[in-house]
Amino acid sequence: MFLFFIKDLSVSILCLALWRCGVAGPVGARESPLSLTGTTCNALARSLLWNVSAVLAMDHLFSGFDCTKQNAVRLRTQTVATCTPQNADCARSTVLNIDENECLKRILEDLRYYRETLQAYSNPELTKTVVRSIDDLMQNCFSVSAMDNSPEEMLMDNQKSFQERLQLCKVLKGFNLRTITINRVFNYILAK
Repeated sequence: MFLFFIKDLSVSILCLALWRCGVAGPVGARESPLSLTGTTCNALARSLLWNVSAVLAMDHLFSGFDCTKQNAVRLRTQTVATCTPQNADCARSTVLNIDENECLKRILEDLRYYRETLQAYSNPELTKTVVRSIDDLMQNCFSVSAMDNSPEEMLMDNQKSFQERLQLCKVLKGFNLRTITINRVFNYILAK
C-alpha cells in the first residue's frame, strides 16, 4: 500500500512539473526567461550606483555649470511601472508581486541603452568606472548573455562642447535614478 502511494505521488509530482512547464509560456515561445545569477549581484548593483554618483561629483567634467542643479533626463521606458509591485496595498501585504522576467528584461534594455550612450562620450573616466560597472553587472548577473547585442560605435568629443557636457550631466542624473530602481529590484528578487 505504501509503495502504491509513493508511486502515485511521484506520478502526481511529475504531472505537476510538466503542467507548470507547459503553462510557463505560449507554445513556440523562443525567448527564455531572465533571472539573476551569481552571488554578487547586489554588490555589483551597489557598485554601479556608487560609480554613477562618484562621476556626478567630478567637478572637472562639468566645468562652467553646477550639475547638481540640473534636471535629470529620464528614459521613457516602462521599467519603473513594470518593476513596481502589482499589489494595490503594499503596506498590508507580505507578498509583493512583480513580473520578474519582464522587469529584468526592461532593466537589461536600460543598461544596454546607458552603456551605449555613455560609451559614445569617449571619456576614459566614464569607461573605467560606469561603463565597466554596467558590463560587470550584465555579464555576471543575468542568466542570458547580456552582451549579445554589440553596440554601434558612436564617437563624440564631449569635453569641448558646453551643451554636450550639460547633456552628459542630465543623462548621468537620469541613470543615477535608474540605478536606485535597479538596486531595489535586485534586493527584492534576491531576498526571496
